[in-house]
Amino acid sequence: MGILDFFRSKQKTDLDQSVLVQLRKSGSDLSKPHKVEFFLYFPTQPVADQARSKILAAGFEVEVKRAAQGDSWLCFATKEMIPALEELQGIRQNFEALGRSMNGEYDGWGTAVVE
Repeated sequence: MGILDFFRSKQKTDLDQSVLVQLRKSGSDLSKPHKVEFFLYFPTQPVADQARSKILAAGFEVEVKRAAQGDSWLCFATKEMIPALEELQGIRQNFEALGRSMNGEYDGWGTAVVE
């Protein structure tokens, strides 16, 4: 891992933590389960369908549909979970690796406030 890779991974870790901080500030009880949404984009529907199979096998619900913009395809994955930083970082690493291996991109996660 080069020095630039270290800073890139640090920024992504900070991003997950920042989302959790914003959720907490918005009144979300992070000790309760949330329906967390994850966004992965792939260049074609067949590739997105292959990714869908892998994401399903990892315990997520997944819907494949045309992306809102451009020609790519969205794998919209959801999982009911307690939003813990360490688990979200692990998911990020796995989804980024999946994206790289299939010429796609992981675009992060989000969830609604749960009080």
